[in-house]
Amino acid sequence: MSVSLANDDRTRDQPVDRLPRYTVVLLATLPAFSIGTYLAWTSPALSILGKIDQLTYTEQESSWICASVAVGATVGSLPAKIIADKIGRKKSILLSSLVLSLCWFVIGFARSKLWLFVSRFVAGVACGGSSAVVPMFLFEIANETVRESLWTIFQFQVALGVLFAYVTGFSNSVPAMSLLCALVPGVLLLASHLMTESPVWLIAQDRRTEADEIATRLGGGHYLTEEEACTFQGATILELRRHRRATMIALGMMIFQQLSGVNALVSYATVIYKRIGFPLSWATSSLILGLTYVIATLLSKSLIDRVGRKLLLFLSMSTMSVCMFIISGYFRLQNTHSVSVFSWLPFFCVPIFVTAFSVGSGPIPWIIVEKIFPKDVKSTAIFASTICNWTSMIVAIKCFQDMVDSMGISSTFAAFGMVSLIGTVFVAVLVPETEGKSIEELQIELHQGQQDNVICI
Repeated sequence: MSVSLANDDRTRDQPVDRLPRYTVVLLATLPAFSIGTYLAWTSPALSILGKIDQLTYTEQESSWICASVAVGATVGSLPAKIIADKIGRKKSILLSSLVLSLCWFVIGFARSKLWLFVSRFVAGVACGGSSAVVPMFLFEIANETVRESLWTIFQFQVALGVLFAYVTGFSNSVPAMSLLCALVPGVLLLASHLMTESPVWLIAQDRRTEADEIATRLGGGHYLTEEEACTFQGATILELRRHRRATMIALGMMIFQQLSGVNALVSYATVIYKRIGFPLSWATSSLILGLTYVIATLLSKSLIDRVGRKLLLFLSMSTMSVCMFIISGYFRLQNTHSVSVFSWLPFFCVPIFVTAFSVGSGPIPWIIVEKIFPKDVKSTAIFASTICNWTSMIVAIKCFQDMVDSMGISSTFAAFGMVSLIGTVFVAVLVPETEGKSIEELQIELHQGQQDNVICI
């Protein structure tokens, strides 16, 4: 059975105006930009906060300031789908943007560490909610042929947010940084009239006339089958037991992605660059890192198409591992030798690491998750992967300072390198190549001939 979202005969031969769809995608992914700003804000801000008497902090408190967003995001991602199903995708995204904007004002004028913790935690709740709802919304308004690109778009907005947070650090003022970061979620609120609701959600609410109109406005003219409409309704989390290997691959990739230390680098970039001792200011060094992140993410889609998903993911994780081991070795020698003449080596390893992450370990795990699960459990698998991703991020960011205190900075980076090395083996042995394979072929490969567990696609 098919549900017509537009008169196909009327629109088939008409040129499609893609501007409305691109506008909606741009606006809907602005919360991802805010996620990047909240994660990276601590890098320049911690140096400034330490100079304010009422906001001076211990190393443990700084680790909680950094990790509070990830803690809140884990909490916020849990009810996100239920809320989005209840009030709609558009209202959920706008609600998250309102919270993200307001929290920046609290952070900018906070006069106690408690307000910093609370406001960043609440902002994290909004980040977690939007990280679950925005991909859901994008997949519901996108054609099958462009859905793979959506993960790259989301990652690109995060990278832009990271760069923007680093740029605001040049103001050397916490209020100025926070007010500048509040502008982007504010833009979404001001342009909310350009956002549309998801046609899939409208169909679920028996509002098919509105769904037809929105699909036509977004350059529709295609048919949405009942099966496709139900794709994003989702099964229960227990349904993933029928896909044990796929679930293990999905969650494993999320764990290796975050425990590689990428967000520890983003959040503590200033501290790390100071320890390296390269003769550039922390602000300039962070700017180089942010620019690298943006440019590499921008190029990732073309590299994925040319190299292939599994191979690029393998190369990405192995390169990340080498970079971490080099940085670890530098810090190890720094304890006993004068190695400042070689400070350029770990300095450049940081952007190389971020480049490798941006073209492989950042977007590809999400693309593979979307490919290896059948439609009836796909949204649930993405939801579970999102929660696992945020939970792993808590461990990586919060434990960074604890590991440095207990093991030393050299052993900490060696541990991150070992995680990426194990992840490389994980990819080589367990992760299937999804390029050019149908969902039926992937299911047969993942279930390895166990016909009892193979479900009907």
